[in-house]
Amino acid sequence: MRPRPVAQQMPAAAPASVLRILWGLLAGLSKAAAWLTRRVAQAVRWVWHRLVWPRRDQLAPLALALAALGAGTAAHRVGAHWGATTLTSVAAVDIFRWRLERRGVAPEHCDALIGAPAAYGVWATAATVWGPGGHVGRAWLVLTAVIMAVWLGHSTSRAWRALRARCRNWARQLPAVLAGLGMAGIVVTSITLQGRGRVLFHLRLPLEVTESSLTGEREKIWSGMGWAKDSIEIRQDPDHTASDRVILAYQAKQDLVRRDVTWDPAKAAGSILQARWWGFDEDGNDVFVPVYVPGIGATRGLYQGAPGSAKSNHLRMIAANGAPCPATLYLIIDLKSRAASLRAFLPRTAWLATTEDEATLLLEAAAEIIRRRGALLRPQHNGVLPPAPEHPAIVILIDEFAPIWGKRVRDRRAVDAALLIAQQGRAFAVGMEAAAQYLSENAIRPDLRALFDSHNGCYRVRKREDAQFTVTDWRNVNATQLPTGSSYLTLMGEEYPRRLDAPEITEATLRTAAVDNEDITPGLEASTADGLSGWADRWQRLPDDLLPYCSPAQQELATAKARPANVTPIRTAAASAPPRRLMVSERIDAEPAAEITGAVSVDPALAAMVDVFVGARGAEVRTAQLLEAAAEQGRGRTWATDRLTAWRGEGLIRSAGKGWWALSCPPCILLEAVAGSRRPSPPAVGVTDRDPSWSHLLPSPARPRGGGSTRAHARGSAGGRPADMVRGHSADVRRTSQPTRFNHGG
Repeated sequence: MRPRPVAQQMPAAAPASVLRILWGLLAGLSKAAAWLTRRVAQAVRWVWHRLVWPRRDQLAPLALALAALGAGTAAHRVGAHWGATTLTSVAAVDIFRWRLERRGVAPEHCDALIGAPAAYGVWATAATVWGPGGHVGRAWLVLTAVIMAVWLGHSTSRAWRALRARCRNWARQLPAVLAGLGMAGIVVTSITLQGRGRVLFHLRLPLEVTESSLTGEREKIWSGMGWAKDSIEIRQDPDHTASDRVILAYQAKQDLVRRDVTWDPAKAAGSILQARWWGFDEDGNDVFVPVYVPGIGATRGLYQGAPGSAKSNHLRMIAANGAPCPATLYLIIDLKSRAASLRAFLPRTAWLATTEDEATLLLEAAAEIIRRRGALLRPQHNGVLPPAPEHPAIVILIDEFAPIWGKRVRDRRAVDAALLIAQQGRAFAVGMEAAAQYLSENAIRPDLRALFDSHNGCYRVRKREDAQFTVTDWRNVNATQLPTGSSYLTLMGEEYPRRLDAPEITEATLRTAAVDNEDITPGLEASTADGLSGWADRWQRLPDDLLPYCSPAQQELATAKARPANVTPIRTAAASAPPRRLMVSERIDAEPAAEITGAVSVDPALAAMVDVFVGARGAEVRTAQLLEAAAEQGRGRTWATDRLTAWRGEGLIRSAGKGWWALSCPPCILLEAVAGSRRPSPPAVGVTDRDPSWSHLLPSPARPRGGGSTRAHARGSAGGRPADMVRGHSADVRRTSQPTRFNHGG
């Protein structure tokens, strides 16, 4: 038999490697950890998106408490100095406040919100020193509980959280509404809550959408969003210069609420070249408006509003703002109940008109000032006369101009003068700020209204279309809902108006600003004021009921007596009397005015000015000498200039050229006028009643070569009279120790 084959045995399996087993276990654990991590992340994400983030406004104090706990614990562990923690806390609080202000949170709300971070900063400093356990930890629990209770239970915080929720819903809804209007691609970049129900949506526009096209769809926007009518405004974003960044401002309430604005004297302009602070705009930013632009000239403003809308307060604000400016002269026309609006500004005013006739005279004088100032231009001025103490800027404030500028006014003199001021006053530092109520086509002539293009303001009006005279984009604003003291302001170079909340200027505030700055009131230059119609006797025409509002110097000018009855102005007499030939000689013994007026109570400054004339012995004197004499007695430039103008109007002195004055009467007449004496002046021998003019009897000494204080009458005549009238005239003036006397001999 064949032997049975032996069965081959299978080789034994090699034992598994330990490394492979470990790798498998590690891979399994990794997969389990990854699965668990995904589940935990999903749970955390779900909690964050469903529970925490929707309630982030409510849980904000808790997040702040956890941050303070972590910071204090970490600082204690590393052994940091408590001063470092304090400085870090202060910096964090300042940054938090800055962020709140950037988002437009009201200052009172900022103070309330800053309290919680400040308290946690103090706790973090304590935790750095003593650790977060024990009493410090329990203090953290108590502090967190109190802050959370106040935050969740206070009515203001609840209203703020509700408004935030609505704003987030509007931010999601707004792009969809705009896309339905054919403006897809608009992005809401941020939201700013300003309080008082005002919300700013910062938008970024696509290439095919512009600010104008967005403004044209305002009605459809508030209709699609479910907002009230006229509740939104669209304008350029002030934080960006790109034209594709705009702001859509939504007002939650139908009635606008005025921002509380307090007058701050520290913000008043110190120079005519500085822009004036007028208040705050709708975003809380300061509004500065210039009344004089260097290189361009004076500006013009037109304001309107219903009675009680505070349009006259706007003129008072301009006056109070410019009172500290030394090179500014104010001429005021106030036709409202005899200067009821601006009478408190009288101490700082150069001329006040309260009637239509006086207003016409003032405007004509201002127009004449512009004509005369053409001679003051120099090549370096480049066609624009800069304001200076020698030729100050002139601001004309007009309240209620309809009686003098209206279409139905028969006398066009005021309108013609205003047209010249508005057209040519810019280059000669003469500007106008005018206000009226119920502005219409009949209140101001269209050719004059078109010249007020610098800055216009519209206060509350009765009808919406009434705003078209001062607001170019009047269809997109509702001036009928403006509160008292608020206006829509249109500035030069801006396409859309901005809302202005101006400070209230009371009569006491205006009076204080005028009295504090009356000593810096400049005088009108002599070359312009010489012979200016209505300028010399403007204070004598002031109504008596306004004298209590005047300064002492103005009251003295207003109550000054008119020219004595026995004195006739030399120019009037010389022009009316027939020419005649006189042979006169006289000897005058003159004594200084200080000794003459010793028995009469006279202002020392007036006596010093008279002494200058007497000491000149009838020759011409410089204006600088008279001003210096008055200054030595404590009187200012304006006071002395007004006295010279008044004496010239009374025929006592005359202008002998730019910067020179001469007597038009004997020194005794000037002394009697200054001392208030009513004695008749002694007649000159050889001068009849038909020819009371005797100015040719004054001596004419030669002017010293060294440039003395007098100059000779080298015109071939005396007092403007023909030379043959005084042929043979001689005079001998000699000082003696006796009282002044006039010995006339024929």
